[in-house]
Formats: sequence, structure tokens, C-alpha cells
Amino acid sequence: MKRLLGVLAAAACLGAALVALDARAVEAAPPGTELPPPATGGIAALDPLLHKLTNNRRLLIVGAHPDDENSQLLAVVSRKLGGEAAYLSLTRGEGGQNLIGDELGVGLGLIRTQELLAARRLDGARQYFTRAYDFGYSKSLDEALRFWPKAALLEDAVRVIRRFRPQIVFVTFTGTPRDGHGQHQASAVVAREAYRAAGDAAAFRAGGEPLPPWMPKTLLRSNWFDPDGTGFPIPTGDLDPLLGKSYLQIAVASRSLHRSQGTGALQRPGPGETGAIWVDGAGKDGTDLFAGVDTRLRSIAAEIADPARRARAEALLDRVETRAVETRRNLAPARLSDAVEPITAILADLRAARAEAETADGGAGMLIEEKIAAAEEALAASAGVVLDALAETETASPTESFATTVSVWNAGARPVAVESVALASPDGWKVPEAAAGRPVAAGKLEEWKLSAAVPAGSRPTVPYFLEKPLKEAVYDWSAAAPEARGEPFQKPPLAAVVELRIGEARLRLSREVTRRIRDEAFGEIRHALRAVPRVEVSVDPAILVWPMDRPAPRALQVTLTSNSAAPVSGAVEVSTPSGWSVTRPAFALAKKGDRALIEVPITRDAGASAGRFEIPVAAVAADGARFDASIRRIDYEHIRPTSFPRPSAAALTALDLKLPALRSVGYVRGASDRVPESLAAVGLPIHVLTPAELEQGDLSKFEAIVVGSRAYETEPALARANARLLDYVRGGGLVIVQYQQYPFVDGGFAPAKLEIARPHDRVTDETAKVTLLDPKSPIFTAPNPIGPADWDGWVQERGLYYAHTWDASYTPLLEMADPGGEPLRGGLLAARIGKGRYIYTGLAFFRQLPAGVPGAYRLFANLLAWK
Repeated sequence: MKRLLGVLAAAACLGAALVALDARAVEAAPPGTELPPPATGGIAALDPLLHKLTNNRRLLIVGAHPDDENSQLLAVVSRKLGGEAAYLSLTRGEGGQNLIGDELGVGLGLIRTQELLAARRLDGARQYFTRAYDFGYSKSLDEALRFWPKAALLEDAVRVIRRFRPQIVFVTFTGTPRDGHGQHQASAVVAREAYRAAGDAAAFRAGGEPLPPWMPKTLLRSNWFDPDGTGFPIPTGDLDPLLGKSYLQIAVASRSLHRSQGTGALQRPGPGETGAIWVDGAGKDGTDLFAGVDTRLRSIAAEIADPARRARAEALLDRVETRAVETRRNLAPARLSDAVEPITAILADLRAARAEAETADGGAGMLIEEKIAAAEEALAASAGVVLDALAETETASPTESFATTVSVWNAGARPVAVESVALASPDGWKVPEAAAGRPVAAGKLEEWKLSAAVPAGSRPTVPYFLEKPLKEAVYDWSAAAPEARGEPFQKPPLAAVVELRIGEARLRLSREVTRRIRDEAFGEIRHALRAVPRVEVSVDPAILVWPMDRPAPRALQVTLTSNSAAPVSGAVEVSTPSGWSVTRPAFALAKKGDRALIEVPITRDAGASAGRFEIPVAAVAADGARFDASIRRIDYEHIRPTSFPRPSAAALTALDLKLPALRSVGYVRGASDRVPESLAAVGLPIHVLTPAELEQGDLSKFEAIVVGSRAYETEPALARANARLLDYVRGGGLVIVQYQQYPFVDGGFAPAKLEIARPHDRVTDETAKVTLLDPKSPIFTAPNPIGPADWDGWVQERGLYYAHTWDASYTPLLEMADPGGEPLRGGLLAARIGKGRYIYTGLAFFRQLPAGVPGAYRLFANLLAWK
């Protein structure tokens, strides 16, 4: 069973502001762009909104992971055809590696969720998820469905189909072994079954969001994994008139935002295409994506049961479509206000059509409301009306109140009548009664001062899928609001809502309340508003690996941070297992922003035993309140800042570990690599090599040099210095190379032939039996005898990117296999090169050492000791 740690969640208020996409956003953006300053978006926003009012095209793509989506198809449907496109990813990509930072697991999933949202802002599509946690690579469908309850994933996919109501469901994978990944196969199986179940009124009706059934018209699949299948091409090389880039180029820019996965690619000009293969439903003999599907705007009314009501709604929608086409045709950057009158008429017709669709008429009302929202946004953009909402603080703790400023900027040529200004909080924050409105003259900006407060007893703002710990390999959504389930994040905790009138049209505008910051390099940066606990508690190190032959006390560094304006005092409580002793130090924090750094010594008593334990840490206030979490903000330039909740606890691994007598070990850091810190923490003399040291320094002073996983991709100096590294080996040094990908093989960086298969060899079952091919090898005997117990407790996998073929100078030392798989011997190779020694290993030390796996430490110490 995969070992998945539950996560104590706290704070990330992440919602979408109602600000349209700027054409310039197709390029990489500075920090803060994902929470941009207020703007109408100009013609680059208005034209796509009107385009959406000319048709009813809806497509949902289903895949397993971030980067499985067909970005070209999303861009074509959303930007070229003016339809609604969405991507449903079963997972948030938690099981992969991270090329931009050290976050793994849930933290990596947060990054990849935001990368998907950034990508969607470019291609214009929406994003959804199921509750599946990416537990790592699986070789078969059966293995994937052992960890993921199929019924739960099917329920989630049905919910998304009923909420989004696509005519086309497009499956990325085939559902067969040719997909190459059990999770890929699972996504196809779930998508096909959900396609049929979504239209069954009796399916998945117990509890949750009361969504009416919906039967998509067509099921298609990609030709990526079936190039010989009979399908049809979809051109993507024509230009988007607003951007002057092809839809292929936009898709490449979108996909390149998956930076944690290293998917950056060239935006080549010229023709392009993607493809689709018909599976079921309409359009069997068609050569068009929406063949056999009625894409007229009037088709929305098909679900209205009463014939007279349906006919009236169809007539109204026909008129909307005609007006939207004409208004769009007449748009000009200098005369956007000319669109105010026709959009006002469009909005009136849409509201009349909505009145014809009763609740019992299924999803017709839902889709018309979606068009109304687009028309309201289009009307505000054409009239030059801009809403903004700023808070004086980024964080607020329970009982804390704060001021907000709501502004309406009328950049147009005609007056606007604001009727009311209010704050709304889905999280139950205290907000005042709506403030009275007033006119906003042409060219003027009016402001309203309002206050809000976080009530006593409120929980921190938490991503809804982290409100409860993981259950095996799925998130527990039971505490989340039904309408949040399947969304990337829930709605922000506080928004400004303005009721106003533009001419004869009344509309409601909403914008997330944010905190604005001036950065000297980047200018304006905005952060999401969030509730936080009165005190945050963080612990360092997160994992304490303690060799049993070292009786000296160790210490935890506990950092307390106050988020409270009032003083907070109390004691730090550290719960240790039997045989380990700690003190209970006091703390006092005077005001918001104060920090206390407290060292808590831990003493090993005579009765302590080896094992793996958890050490919870909490700050207990004088009033009895208990605080046991911290909030880290993940912040990269290409995505929206994201709050990452962490439990205030340390893991303790007490083990029998003998270390070789070494003076200095050089280390080349790889991708998401925390191995050097893990090795240094047990007493090994680790020195992380700089690029200059690799290329010019004296390598002979190191008794061993360790190369981190994927370092040949992430550290350019390593490739340039590889000849020096091999000379170091030949001269008597020891080099240990952890798993590398194909650039390592393609570059010929190993001292003798070593090849990795495509797809690569790996052992995904972390409990797979391991056989020592030469038990008497010093690598398995000194200084630590390696036995069966050293392979217990491994996490996620045994290893990956094993060598497949190799020169006779390498000696394979291990054999292992996934259940039913071929035995693999390329996971640990050792060679004597000249006077020195060279090791290549695909064992996943980058996961095991930070997780405190005892056997991984014992084996790695032996690798360093090899003579």
C-alpha cells in the first residue's frame, strides 16, 4: 500500500477575479499578474465575451494529470469557436517531480493546480478535478483502481459533466495498456462510464449538489495514443485575430506554464493540427468536431419541457445570437461604447429567456445564466466600468476587523448609477449592511469604505480539499460545500458586490477583495485575503533522523508567529514517544507580527528504542486555545501565490546507523532535491558544490561526490564539468549518480555505455521484494549489514529510470520486480573505473531520505563507504 501522509490544512483563499484576459497575457508574466489590477480588458476582453453569445459549443477533455490536456483543442474551442471548453484532470499531479522547487506531494499538487489555472487563462478554458491523489506511477489499470475507489471518481466526473454540461466529451487516453500508465487508463475508463451515467437520472443522486442529469451528444478520443485509428484532423495553425498568434502557439504557451514539469516548448509558426477519433454518439461519419450537434444559441432551450415556453425562449435566443454577431462585427477599439445599446438589448432578451426556463427544465436555466453573466461583463467592459476592492491587510485572525475600500471607476462617456455596495463572504465573515450607492460621473472614480471581521472561532481559510486529511489516495471532501467539489479552489472568503445601472440595464458586478503591495522591481503585486490562526507554529527539522549510537541531546527549533493584535502567552507542548524527554518552555508574543524562536532539546533516555515516531508540537495559550499548524506561501512568478498548510509536527526516525569516516563529500543538487540536507542531518560532511567549483575547483579534496536526481538537466555546469568528474573517478574518487533521465544517456555522461529504455524501467510497488545479487559485496555489509528489514517502510516506489542495458564493467547488485513484472537488475550498478569507483542508482533516495526511511540511510551510508 502506498504510504500517504494526512495533511493538516490551513489557509488558501483562491478565487477568480472578474477581470478579462488581456491579450498580452500570452507571455510569461511578473509576480502578481494572476491577481491583476482593475481593467476593462478593452477589445481583447469584449470580443471573446460577445463571441460566446453567438453559439452554444461546449467541450470537456478528460485526462489523468496536469499536462495530459490537449491545449490545442482547448484553445480552438474557446478562442476560435467562441465556445466553452474545460479540462477535467483526475489528479493534481502530486506524485511527480518538481523542477522549480523542493515541494513534493501535496505542495507540488498546489503548484500544479495553479499552473493549470495559469494555462487556462491563456487558452480560455476552465479547469476541474476529481478527488484522486496522484500516488505515483502505476503500471496497470488494476493497480490504479486499488488505490482509487472507482465509484468515487465516477461520481466526481458525473458531477463535472452535469455542472459543465458539455456536448462533447473528449478522452485523452484509450483505456488500454498502450496508454503506458495505469492512471492514464483509469481516466479513460472513468470518462467513458461517466459519459453514459451523467444522463441517468437515477445515478449519483444521494446528497451533494442537486444537478439535473445531462447526456452529452458525442464521445471522442485523442489520436495521441492511437495514431493508426480512424479519425479526423482539427487545424490549429490559423491566427487568433486579437493576438496575431496561431492557436497552436497559444496552446504551446499554455502548456509551457507547466514549469514544475519542464514542459516548455517552442512556439513555432506555420500550419498545425491535432486530431480526434469518434467513439460514440453523434457525428460518426463527420469530419468536424461538433458534427451532428446543434451549436446554435437556441439549442440551450431544448431542455425546456413546455413547447410554448421553449418556442419563446428559442426566439429570444435567436435574437441574442443575431445581435451578438452584428455587434461583434462592428466592434472597433476607439468605439467600444457603441456596443452598450445592443448589449443592453441582448441582456434584456437573455433575462426574458431565463424566465421561460423553469427549475424543472433541467440545465437550460443554468446555461442561460452563464450567458447572462457574460453579457453583464461585456456591458461593463463596453461602458468602461471597472470595479476594485482592496483590504488594508492580507491576513486576519479571529475577532480581527479590517477596513476595505470598494471603488467604481467610470472610464466611459456616460454616467453610471451605483445603487448599492456590499461585501459578501461565503465563509461567514462579519460584513456590514449594504451601503447606499450614488452616481458615478463620466471619467470619475467613487469609493466606499466598509469594514469586515473574522468571527471568533473561525477556521483558517483552507483549500477545501485539505480541510480533512487524505484517506489513502483520495482527498476527503466531506466538509466542503457541494458546489466547491471538483473546482480548483473554493470561492474567495470576501468579495465586493456592486448593484448598478448602466442606462436602462441593471447588473451585478463582483470582485475578490485583495491586498495591494508595491514592489520596487515589479510594481503592483496583489495577494489573496485569508483568515489565519492567532498563532502559527512551525518546526525544524520536519524529520529528525537519530542514530542510536549518539546519546547527545538533539533539538527542535520551534518558531511561533503571532497573527493577533492582542498579546498571546502560554507554553510550547511537545509530545514525545516513550523513552524520549523534553521540556515545556513558555512563550509570550506581544503583538501581530512578533516571532519567538524557541529551541526545545530532546533527550534520549535509557529505555528508548529504535523505530519511527511522530512528535506533535503545539502552542497552548493561557486561555486554553491550541495552535498546531503553520502556513507557508508558495510563490512563483508564473502562478498565483498559494497558501500551503503544514502541521506543526516532526517525524522521528531512531535507527541503527553506522557512518563511514569521511572528511568531505561533494554534492551536486538535483531536482526537488532535499537529499543533501538529509545526509548532513545524520552527521555526514556534505558540501553542496557551486557551478564554479564543478568547473574550476579542486575535486580531489572530496572523498566522494554525489550527483542528485536529474541534476544533468537542472545544473548546466555539471554537463560542462563531466569530463573533470570522470577524471576524478579515474584518479581514485567515488561518484554516486542518482537517477537521471534521457539527457544523461544522450549526452554520453557515464564512463561506459549505460542506456535507459523508452519507456523507462521502474518498480512502482514500494513493497516489491528485493534480492541482493551479491550479499557479500561490501555495499551490503559495511558499515551497515543490509537485510530484508532495510526494504521495509519505503514510500511511493522502489525506484525509476533504472539502467536497461550496460557495459560489462558495471556490476548489477539488486534484482526486483513489480507484481507480475519482469525482474529488473538496473536499479543499482557499480563499476571500478581506473583507480576509482562509479555507481548509478535508480533507487528513489530523493523520496526515501526526506521521509526518514531507515534502510535508505543505511544503504546510502554503505554506498559512500565503498572502497
